[in-house]
Amino acid sequence: MEAAACAAALFDRSACKKVHGLCMPVKEARQNGPDFGRAMFVSRIGAALKARPLSEIVGYGVILVRNALGLPNRMPTPDRDTLEKVILPSYAARPDIKTVLFVGCAWYTHHYEQMLPGRVYWTIDPDPWKKRFGSRRHVVAGLESLDAHIAPGSLDLIICNGVFGWGLDDRADCERAFQGCFDALRPSGELIIGWNDVLERRPLELASLQSLARFRPLTFGPLGSNEYLANPENRHVYNFYAKP
Repeated sequence: MEAAACAAALFDRSACKKVHGLCMPVKEARQNGPDFGRAMFVSRIGAALKARPLSEIVGYGVILVRNALGLPNRMPTPDRDTLEKVILPSYAARPDIKTVLFVGCAWYTHHYEQMLPGRVYWTIDPDPWKKRFGSRRHVVAGLESLDAHIAPGSLDLIICNGVFGWGLDDRADCERAFQGCFDALRPSGELIIGWNDVLERRPLELASLQSLARFRPLTFGPLGSNEYLANPENRHVYNFYAKP
C-alpha cells in the first residue's frame, strides 16, 4: 500500500493539488505543447520525493523497475479487484471481443493489455507523459476527440474507468466523448464507465447525457446488474452499456 500511495501522489490527477501546485490541468498541458508533459513529469517527481518518506520512495522505485520489465503493478483497492478479477477476465474469455479501447493510463493499468491477450488493444490519454503506461497502439488525446482517431464501428469494447469526474467534467466534453464512443463501437459493442458516485467527483448526472441515452443498459452477467457498486468507501460504480 505504501508503494501504491507514493505512485498515486506522483501520477494521479487527484494528487495534483498535493504536489505544491506544480500540476496543471490537462487542457492547459495540451496548450503548452509536447515539452510540457516532460516538465510536468519531472516537477511531479521532484515535489513528491521531497514530501515522501524513504520507504515510499523505495516502493516507487520498485514500481518503476517492474514497469520497465513489463511486470504488473496493481492498485490494491476493491474497485480495481472487481475490474481485474471479474470484468477483464470475463471479456478475455469472449471470442467476440477482438478490439478494445482502454481510456486513461497510469502505472497500475499498464498490464491490462496482457490480461486481454490476442486482442487489438488501444489506449487513449490526453497527458503526453502517460504514453509510457499505454499500449503499443496509443493515442495522445482526450476521449472527446475519439472520432478523430478511431474508425466508426471498429471497436467491440470501450472501458472508461476513472475518467468521468477526473478530468472529463464539462457537459459538452462528456457529450462529445460518449457520442464518440457510440460511433466507434460496432452494433452490440459494449461500453463500461467506472466513476465515483460522490459529489466532488460527479460533475453531472450520467443519466442526463443525450449521448448515453442512445445506449441501452447492459446487464453484465458475472455481476448480475447494469450498475455495480464496487467500492463502498469511495462509491466507485461500474455502469455497463451496449450499442443497439
